[in-house]
Amino acid sequence: MALLAESLVEEWLNRNGFFTIRGIKHGVEEIDLLGIRHNSKAPVSGWHVEVQASFRPIRYIAKLTSGMSQESKRARTSAVRRTPEQIEECAREWVKAKFRSAAKERARERLWPGVDWSCHLVHAVVREPAELSVFEGEGVICHSFADLLADLSRRGSAFSGSAGGDLAEIVSYYSSARIGDPANMGPITAI
Repeated sequence: MALLAESLVEEWLNRNGFFTIRGIKHGVEEIDLLGIRHNSKAPVSGWHVEVQASFRPIRYIAKLTSGMSQESKRARTSAVRRTPEQIEECAREWVKAKFRSAAKERARERLWPGVDWSCHLVHAVVREPAELSVFEGEGVICHSFADLLADLSRRGSAFSGSAGGDLAEIVSYYSSARIGDPANMGPITAI
């Protein structure tokens, strides 16, 4: 599922004028997507995008901190209920690990020196909306996967820059067919 979601996010970025690189490895870590865009009216824009596409989440986006994990003797991915303070601490650490670690900054700088990067999270259903509030408070721009799919379903751009183009066409077709656009609906035949 993650690869399909990342393909659609990459297609969305490409259709919005970004040149993208997906799955950048640095050590044992990975950056989901980096996008770079330039236009004549603004400086180069760099987006670091992480994708969390869960549709039936049972756990939080952010793992427990190492200290919380050791103290509670639970795995860092534990779905045990958290206090608002724990949610905030874990979410802040997640932002630091995903976007602000020295290794991630070096990887981005190595690829595109001197670019000012903004941090983005594309998410589907989240277990705890308070995490999104903390992420946004830390400067991460959160995008709903549903909004991204709605944007892709509009046929405003003929440009397709990634493997997600075919998937985006399927989304667009389905969206058009649901609202009864006869131009996009072929004859229905029995099998």
